[in-house]
Amino acid sequence: MSQSLWQRLFNHRQPNKQAVLILGSGRSGTSVMTKCINLMGISLGTDNLLAPSKRINPKGYFENKDVINIHKSLGSRIRYRPAFKGYYDSPKIKKDRAALTTYLQTFFENEQYLAIKDPRMNDYIELWQHVLADVEVLPAEIVLLRNPMDVVNSNERAWHRDTTLAMRQWQVRTLLSLRDTDRDHRILVTYEDLFGQTLATLKRIATQFDLPWTNDEAALQAQIDDFIDPGLQKSDSGESLTDFEARTDVDPDVKALYLLGRQAAADPAYFASAEFQQRIDDLTNQYLAKYGALYRDFNVKINSKTFFVFGEDQDQVNQVNGLLEDGQVKMVGTKADSHVIAEDLSERLNNNTLAVQTYPLDYLVVEQKEALNNYLRKNAKRETLWGVGDAQNNEIVEMLTTVSAELGADTHNVVIADDLTTIDDRRTLRLAIQHLVRTLHAVEQPPYLVLMADQLDTPATQTAIAAFIAAEPTKEQPVHDSQPDETFKLRTPLDLNEAAATLTALFQRASQDEQQQAALNHFVSLNYDEILNVKGDQYANSVRN
Repeated sequence: MSQSLWQRLFNHRQPNKQAVLILGSGRSGTSVMTKCINLMGISLGTDNLLAPSKRINPKGYFENKDVINIHKSLGSRIRYRPAFKGYYDSPKIKKDRAALTTYLQTFFENEQYLAIKDPRMNDYIELWQHVLADVEVLPAEIVLLRNPMDVVNSNERAWHRDTTLAMRQWQVRTLLSLRDTDRDHRILVTYEDLFGQTLATLKRIATQFDLPWTNDEAALQAQIDDFIDPGLQKSDSGESLTDFEARTDVDPDVKALYLLGRQAAADPAYFASAEFQQRIDDLTNQYLAKYGALYRDFNVKINSKTFFVFGEDQDQVNQVNGLLEDGQVKMVGTKADSHVIAEDLSERLNNNTLAVQTYPLDYLVVEQKEALNNYLRKNAKRETLWGVGDAQNNEIVEMLTTVSAELGADTHNVVIADDLTTIDDRRTLRLAIQHLVRTLHAVEQPPYLVLMADQLDTPATQTAIAAFIAAEPTKEQPVHDSQPDETFKLRTPLDLNEAAATLTALFQRASQDEQQQAALNHFVSLNYDEILNVKGDQYANSVRN
């Protein structure tokens, strides 16, 4: 939020009410900072605090449970970080914004200062800034920065968290805390300064934000010494900045972010500069291009089966839906919420606003991804057996499989194909091949069910679907095709007739023997890029030649 807006809101006067927001990645000293701010005489807003954890955080988290509940409610609607642009004004979170507004209004009726810490707050900094402006309270934003390798090690020790996910979380929350905080109302504190120069660091914070400061620094130091237990810093490597910079086991984007943060912490003028902000924006964009928005749920608990039916013809899809329903699977067709999402994404894919190979990670569609996630999650948690059978599934197969994997859903995919050699129209054939190859490429794992369209009425298909419904996940390694690549590599330039004949033959074999899926997968992986990248004119040229 710009300085001019804050000035307009407060009529060019310094307001006497401030909310101290303790930000930065978890496991970076945020609990210690929050208690130290509290020792300065600033309220934590409630006695209803998150209880200490004897093993993980025995001195306490100092997190306000009223605020945690608001953040958790937000998280049930906004599952990706960064959230979609303008989320703070979205009707989706209207109740949560109202709850936060009411909480702050009530608290500041009789209080001047409030300190809030919850790692989730990093995800909603923009919301906090807008609500604080609404209630005419100024933010004082303290961002903690710690060596990311120590943060990851601390997460692994405390929560047994996957190290890759822990590093992604460090990146996202560090980026958000540096991107979204207000340049004129923030301070950056390193883990080293917090624990090595605690009193001096607190005084610097109090001076910058005009917070209350003690007349008896010795007494405050004694309280700090009594609180901080060096023996609890079990993941502190003590690694120097020079040694960190020389490491070869840290991704360049992680290293760049941490070193940039350390530079800004040592130079407050640089931290407040447009140059620093541009660097953070660039690193954020690079992160999103590489990884996409981070799904927030590390502890997925979904025990149902989800079925997706993929096919070009809705009548054929409906026929398979009926067979699945005979097996007690609750199927949704074109009325599924995913249908509208598919129509939107399909239009963007067709006009080249999005790229087929990368759109599930594209931040431009994170709002649609969020809506799909919430829809799939809600049904998967409510129904033991359920699914979506919609010809539009073909248009967003990559998004469906990506979101399902993030949810940890037990996904069962059914793929219907026509005999491609019977299609005469060149454009229709090209699109049919591309849709089928996209689908097969996306559903390769776990094993899927292959059905030929002309066999849907047969008892064999009914038997195959019944067995597919009953199948349980297996820990067995998937079968890999051992035939040489030359067996499946299409000639270039690609010939539509050759592609159609080869794909149909492989599909027919896989529909009769699931072990043949390995050969089908082999063909798809070899020819995927060429088939998707060839345009209509090139196909026509290859046929004429």
